[in-house]
Amino acid sequence: MYRITNELPTASEFVQLRVDCGLSFRDVEISAKALQKSDYFIGLRHNDTNGLIGMGRIVGDGIMFIVSDVAVHPTQQGQGLGKVIMTHIQNHIDTAIDKTACVTLLADTPADQLYKQFGFEESAPASIGMMYKMK
Repeated sequence: MYRITNELPTASEFVQLRVDCGLSFRDVEISAKALQKSDYFIGLRHNDTNGLIGMGRIVGDGIMFIVSDVAVHPTQQGQGLGKVIMTHIQNHIDTAIDKTACVTLLADTPADQLYKQFGFEESAPASIGMMYKMK
């Protein structure tokens, strides 16, 4: 049904999967540069079409890391693929990231329930996630 890859997708594939999954559009040229800065990438490709059906990545600088762009194509949801992606992400965090680093993510609901299964916790009230809205 699918194969797992750590090979970065094309920027067009990345943007298209984001849009297909209801995530915000990202500029293709900017996405191409951003993907190159990934600390870790996990992709799921359909065996028959080789199309990108799932992904997730970690961006970081050695001290701070962000789990980002976790997405499963709507036609493939409900099959546990989000758990497959997060298992690989968690394994990378546990084996390749310094234990003193901070690993965060910004969770949409109901995906927060998936992340909780992998040890992510809401940071409030000690801290509150905030986001700058570009104008």
